[in-house]
Amino acid sequence: MASGKRRTEENREFNQDWTESFAFICNADGLPTCRICHEKLAHNKKSNLERHFTTKHTQFAGKYPTGDARKKAVGELQKKSVSSMLSNCTQSSNNVNLASFAVSLEIAKRG
Repeated sequence: MASGKRRTEENREFNQDWTESFAFICNADGLPTCRICHEKLAHNKKSNLERHFTTKHTQFAGKYPTGDARKKAVGELQKKSVSSMLSNCTQSSNNVNLASFAVSLEIAKRG
């Protein structure tokens, strides 16, 4: 007779097909992250990703049915994400430069 405990599948890996199907990517921690709303899920399970996509992004699923249209839309989401990340880095760098100049100016004024 089998024991009452369920075995869980260890070391689940992210499937690259989920990027096109559900607009998810694998983040640096190995967790699935939604490209549309940037929500991170706890496990690499297809059912979790599918449930998130079908319940929270029904308009996206309707507008871009599976196939080339969805693949192109997900690609655009990835491009926007990369460009916004670069923009944030640039803005942060500019803030550091401005602060550095302000400190230098105060030092120069006070001799």
